[in-house]
Amino acid sequence: MNAQQIVIPRISGMPDKPLPYLMRDWKKVAVDYDNFVFNPARTGNLLPLTGIRNAEGINYPSIQPIWMDTYVGQKNHGQVAEAINILPAIVGASLAGVDKTNHYGINWVQKIKEFYNLKNGQLVYLNNYSSSTGNDWWYELMPNVFFYQLTALYPSADPDFAAQMISIADRQLDVLFKLGAAMQPWTVPSFNYRAFNLLTGLPVSGSVPEPESAGSIAWLLYQAYTHTGNIKYLNGAELALDFLQHWTGNPSYELQLPYGIVAAARMNAVEGTNYDLDKMLNWTFSSGKGTLRNWGTIVGKWNGYDVSGLIGEANDGGNDYAFIMNGFQHAAALAPVVKYDKRYAGAIAKWILNLANASRLFYANGLPDDHQHPAGNTWAKQNDPHFSIPFEAMKQVLNGKTPYATGDAVRGGWATTDLSIYSGSSVGYLASIINPTNVEGILQIDLNKTDFRGENSYPAFLYYNPENSPQQVDFNLPAGTYDLYDAITESILHTNVSGKVNFSIPSKSSRILVLIPPAKSKQTTGRLRKIYNGAVFDFHYRYNYTNPLRIKAFTSDLTRVAPPGKVVLNCMVENTTETARYKWFVNGAASENYSGPTIRWDAPSAPGRYTIKCEVRSGYTTITSPEIEILVAPEGEVIPEINSLTLSGDSPLPTGSHIKAEASVSPASATVEWSVSGGELTASQGLRPDWKLSETAGFYTLKLKVSNLLGSDSVSRTILVKDLQTTSFNGETLIYYSLNGNTRNGAKDAFHAISHHAAEASDQRGMAAHAYAFDGTGYLVTANDPALNFTDKLSVALWIRPDELPGYEQYILSHGSYEDRFKLSITPDNKVRWTVRTSEGIADVDDNIPVQPGVFMHYCGMYTAYSLELYRNGQLVAFKPLSGSIGTTAKNLTLARKEETETNYTYKGVIDELRIYNAELPLNYIAQVPGFWDLASGNGNVPAFTHAKLYPNPARTTAYVDIAGIQLLTLTDIQGKPVNITYTNDSQGATLYTGQLRPGVYFVTAETIGGSKHQLKLIKL
Repeated sequence: MNAQQIVIPRISGMPDKPLPYLMRDWKKVAVDYDNFVFNPARTGNLLPLTGIRNAEGINYPSIQPIWMDTYVGQKNHGQVAEAINILPAIVGASLAGVDKTNHYGINWVQKIKEFYNLKNGQLVYLNNYSSSTGNDWWYELMPNVFFYQLTALYPSADPDFAAQMISIADRQLDVLFKLGAAMQPWTVPSFNYRAFNLLTGLPVSGSVPEPESAGSIAWLLYQAYTHTGNIKYLNGAELALDFLQHWTGNPSYELQLPYGIVAAARMNAVEGTNYDLDKMLNWTFSSGKGTLRNWGTIVGKWNGYDVSGLIGEANDGGNDYAFIMNGFQHAAALAPVVKYDKRYAGAIAKWILNLANASRLFYANGLPDDHQHPAGNTWAKQNDPHFSIPFEAMKQVLNGKTPYATGDAVRGGWATTDLSIYSGSSVGYLASIINPTNVEGILQIDLNKTDFRGENSYPAFLYYNPENSPQQVDFNLPAGTYDLYDAITESILHTNVSGKVNFSIPSKSSRILVLIPPAKSKQTTGRLRKIYNGAVFDFHYRYNYTNPLRIKAFTSDLTRVAPPGKVVLNCMVENTTETARYKWFVNGAASENYSGPTIRWDAPSAPGRYTIKCEVRSGYTTITSPEIEILVAPEGEVIPEINSLTLSGDSPLPTGSHIKAEASVSPASATVEWSVSGGELTASQGLRPDWKLSETAGFYTLKLKVSNLLGSDSVSRTILVKDLQTTSFNGETLIYYSLNGNTRNGAKDAFHAISHHAAEASDQRGMAAHAYAFDGTGYLVTANDPALNFTDKLSVALWIRPDELPGYEQYILSHGSYEDRFKLSITPDNKVRWTVRTSEGIADVDDNIPVQPGVFMHYCGMYTAYSLELYRNGQLVAFKPLSGSIGTTAKNLTLARKEETETNYTYKGVIDELRIYNAELPLNYIAQVPGFWDLASGNGNVPAFTHAKLYPNPARTTAYVDIAGIQLLTLTDIQGKPVNITYTNDSQGATLYTGQLRPGVYFVTAETIGGSKHQLKLIKL
């Protein structure tokens, strides 16, 4: 079967077995590198190399971003964060077996989403947290490739990843069309540019162009297609690869071409495309002469060292320049090619053997000391005991030495050494695909490991025997029982085996061993050899490379037409064996009016949605296109739009009460559909339904959907419903710190706080020594206690007066913070945030207005077991659903600090009147607690909110209270202070004259002749 193997001339010039043969344990190197580089607590000269910034992310404020030096001795140490360094480091370590969601106690995977440039509108991953596009395509595309790889390994690591993946694919699809691509007629885009500016929508010329970027874009779009099934991404991948198919010059520039090659190989095997892998592989494995920047694959010996297989500047002129990262990436990208086209098994395996052996020379233990840049050599010997960080590059000749480990950093003035962290970041890619065997020089190469989202149903491994005689190789099988299929000889070597087996490899030959389920029936479909009702295990059985009939593109020039217009549809096919015959279907019925690959469909007079498909027959094969939906509608008809949706009341709303919804829709002829998640709707045929709220407290959603033939629009409103009649709470005040010159707990003789350098201050009333001030060093601490770790409901209330707003998060109150339990803080944009962790997750709510320096504000944060709520000066300002048991913590309760030993996030300002309850507080209590200045104030009889009506509400000049027998009516503001109000009453209620009131929220208390009290919230406009 060796006659079936395709020769790649550049690889043929490499030694069958490189000498000296000194293969490093690359998995150990990868793990050593990961543990060394990612340890933020590592100490020593120029260390640590990685850490977490004490700041919120630019794009995601909840993320504290990663920093990682690009080189050892980085000039701006601790200030660098490059996606081409950090992302492949995480991917590589993960491929080598490290769980990067919890390494050194940090979820590194989730933190990488900060590289998604959201805030600046680029909406893709870029090399920095805020970058531009239109400069250098490989820096602007490879971060997205690495991100796609990471999401293949950790698909559920962050809820934003899914949307980011789609955004990236859509952006690159848009790039194709702005580069000249078209579906009808099929038009190939041009990639002969340096980069593409996503914000201007224009390509950028200048310097060296990077046409190989078509490869990485094709890889991204095909990944998006395999992930989503959306045909538009497959079309995009083909448009990009068609550029490479027709390109004549060698486009090699850095490392994007190999990703295009593996996409092409997989699409040839799976989709039936016909991309010229031989041309593309010979581009990659070329001498570099005549390429864009002399880029290619090195062949030869340098002073007795076999260096064949390395990637870099390869002129064969005595001045070659190899880069280690590119070799790591090329190997990972190209290894899976063999699974999809086994004719390249021998060449790829031989090249990987050479590359893996020669890559040791980039490390400080790989060459004599005087063949390395001295600063890097010295540092590595003193600080890197496992020699896990490589030099960036290796020159064929430098300083009279051959070879010489070096790089661009020292010469460029970027760092004091050429030890390259970004280069070592990709070591896990190589480590993950190769394993030694019992025979020196024969590697086991995993064909699935770096085939992200690939056809990986069955384990598949590549072997190559470089020796002059056959070799017996041991194979330690994964757990389970298998049949061992060799795709090279197309034979079963072993059946129903487990544990360890051995097999023979002829001299200078290769094997592709696929572990398939034992004793299963097999079937052949065209060129595919499959397990019956299972997956493919040989894409070119009997070395059949004839692709089946396929539809390359099925397109229409319009998706909406007004009768009697026409729509042009085209069915573009490949791989015909005879003249193709076409049959067209409209709404499932065959049409005798149309034939051929292109038709002009006459829109019928009846409006509606029409589906059209095409059936193609060539020889004995018949295939059917996807369906295209054409909307037939009169000119001027538009999709309905909801202009507004308002509710007659604001949250919180009383249980069992009625509210009105009112919507404005255009055009008015749309079909209206209302729904609620709880309660009952009446009069829901129109745009003003009545909603009777549930008798159970909780969150409820009202949804409006309007639709017509063209489409639909929907809007929802979520409200908080509570029992406003409640006057007491089931629980107790566990902590009451009046802070009147002491830190004792006034609620009980327990949980007293200890002051650390806090100072006495005046309170909101101006009373001296009735509050505590914190200058950033002082704080209060209360020893943790099981009684403070209650898990049902929680309320905290306090006064604050921030004195400084430094732009980072300040912790006002914390008990285990968001990691364990709860916190109250001020965000970098100066808004108070209330955060609680429960068994169901972590949630926070923010005030909608910022605090001001020197201004007192009262806040109450509450968790009710169904909601998270934040009140400012007694008024609800933010809420969201949250359930579950409150988390517990072993940490102490702290004021003005996240925790005792954490000196970041300190609060600078005044705190007063702290109360902590293991209960849900009534709303009337929350409204009045800003006016409580002792413990007794909070334990008296507080009137209840009522179901009685006050209308109109909001009010301008008058409002009516419909409570019979009112003998006294009083008004208080949001802080519980009395407000003068004029009113008249009769037997059925009272009229309030509200014109003289300032706009805001007030509470009306009505006392009846019978002695009952009722309280209602009034909003004055």
